[in-house]
Amino acid sequence: MERKNGPGFAYAIIVAAGSGSRCPGPKAKQFLELGGQPLFLWSVQTFQECPAIAGIILVGPKDDPQARLEMQRTSAGFDKVVKVVAGGESRTASVCNGVAALATAFPEIAAADPVLVHDGVRPLLTSELIVNVAEQVGARQIAIPTTTPTATVKKIVGAIISETIPREELGLAQTPQGIPYGLLRQALDYWQQHPKIGITDESSLIENLPKDIRKEVIIYNVTGEPTNLKVTFPHELQQAESLLRNRMQSQKVFKPRQATGFGYDVHAFAADRKLILGGVEITGHTGLAGHSDADVLIHAFVDALLGAVGAGDIGRHFPDHDPAFKNLSSLYFLEQTLKIVRERGFNLEAADITVVAEQPKLTPHIPAMLVKLQQVIGSPCQLNIKATTSEGLGFTGRREGIAAYAVATVFAD
Repeated sequence: MERKNGPGFAYAIIVAAGSGSRCPGPKAKQFLELGGQPLFLWSVQTFQECPAIAGIILVGPKDDPQARLEMQRTSAGFDKVVKVVAGGESRTASVCNGVAALATAFPEIAAADPVLVHDGVRPLLTSELIVNVAEQVGARQIAIPTTTPTATVKKIVGAIISETIPREELGLAQTPQGIPYGLLRQALDYWQQHPKIGITDESSLIENLPKDIRKEVIIYNVTGEPTNLKVTFPHELQQAESLLRNRMQSQKVFKPRQATGFGYDVHAFAADRKLILGGVEITGHTGLAGHSDADVLIHAFVDALLGAVGAGDIGRHFPDHDPAFKNLSSLYFLEQTLKIVRERGFNLEAADITVVAEQPKLTPHIPAMLVKLQQVIGSPCQLNIKATTSEGLGFTGRREGIAAYAVATVFAD
């Protein structure tokens, strides 16, 4: 079949709506932690980083709005996640809700566009598997990843083993399962009119269609991944932890002895706001617009630190639509960012920050800023802050706002 090219040609629905009854504990299994983050978030991260994916719908527990809010909060840094919606009474009902959200979020979606449905408790899938599945989806072709059983398979009737089934003819289905959007809508509409017990994936959803429609559809087998396990029982979480450790140990991640990051930020002036720069309140002047305290100096500094250790940007870690950060001091952002720097095995060696503003005059406030920042940093480093103007040019010259630039250098432990 003709392969699709170009970035962002497929959409994802991550179903993380189960109650986790088979994995008892204080949390539903999709919220259990693996490597320091919830199980479902590993899938979100992989789909986010896959260039084939244009957008993600996340489906959460039906009767737990607090859990869905938590999912929304923890996935806020992933811009491809456009909606977190409630699931249904069954997996297929949850997929229905995800498809409805997909149609609303992406009205331009075409009937032939691939939609990948993934179980949120399969945390260790790879971007390669996502692409392999998406590329095999056609107008009347779905793609299902499978693995071959390694044990001898027996057919059991009652208490009697009636025969041995050749395992090379069997496949253990995984997700993500890819299906064209139009066919998925058709299959779900038919299921709603003719509900059938035992539909556990998109392949069986297609098998539920009338024979005259079903015979036109090809169910294509994609080679699955042995590590793409589904966490259903407690021992499988332990297995996932072991697989994750092995994966991280086998990946050769380059770690420089020294690295430098660059940061830039800008905020407009806003009435009825305090002006906070470098953690210091500067009285007698209009403040800056922003979700937090709009400390443009620290925001640029944070971005420089994150850039130096390859950890994304400030928007990913502290999104400006998260109510937890509303009017929060940016010194907190700096504190948390320095934790990330240290967790990645680095220490801050030097930082140089330039603030561009026509007013107010910042030079008298720089010593207090240095003290504030050094208190948070808590370890020896070279720290420099400069203030300048843009000689009346641009938005800063027109006194519409303040800009800041920062360069940070870190060194490995």
